[in-house]
Amino acid sequence: MGKTERDTQYWNEAYADPSFRADHDGWLKRYEPLLDPARGQVVDLGCGLGHNARVLHAVGFDVLACDLSERALERLRQEEPGIGTLRLDMAEELPFETGTLQAVVADLSLHYFTDSITRRIVGELHRSLRPGGLLLCRVNATGERDSSRDRASAEDPYLYGSEGIRRRFFDEKEILKYFSEEKWETLVRRECTAGRYGKEKRLWEIGLRRK
Repeated sequence: MGKTERDTQYWNEAYADPSFRADHDGWLKRYEPLLDPARGQVVDLGCGLGHNARVLHAVGFDVLACDLSERALERLRQEEPGIGTLRLDMAEELPFETGTLQAVVADLSLHYFTDSITRRIVGELHRSLRPGGLLLCRVNATGERDSSRDRASAEDPYLYGSEGIRRRFFDEKEILKYFSEEKWETLVRRECTAGRYGKEKRLWEIGLRRK
């Protein structure tokens, strides 16, 4: 079984658990004044059960919710049939036309990849956004790492394996490596704690504008 198949199986099994319910901690509220429903589509990338897509759709945005897990998308379509969905693998070329998206939300979805794939994804996001478009993301902070669970990768000090999948943990240096000031204007970069599925996570919130 290849990596994509293992990851798909992992997430399909997770989202089949009825105790996993969509929740939202309000983090997108600060960015709503910077967005306009009339200015084009917003993509929720790695949407899971659509935590962010539901919030944006409720206030009038055209949202496309994308995920590797067909089970997650199936549940989202059942619960919110007005939200468009697309199954995709973020590690592959993204299927969005160049310079067309108003914004991309990537909430806890960019930290599952090797260095080279992470760089490729960020490059694809920059390509897909229109000039001035927003990338709003959150990623695992190094303080979220669990020494009893996560096993270090020999080739990458920020990449750890557990439960059959890999997770990347970010510090500020690592964030600056992927989101260069040449291509992105930083609106927000802060380490904080947030809730997901009833648990607290240590993460980085990063709000960026495409140059």
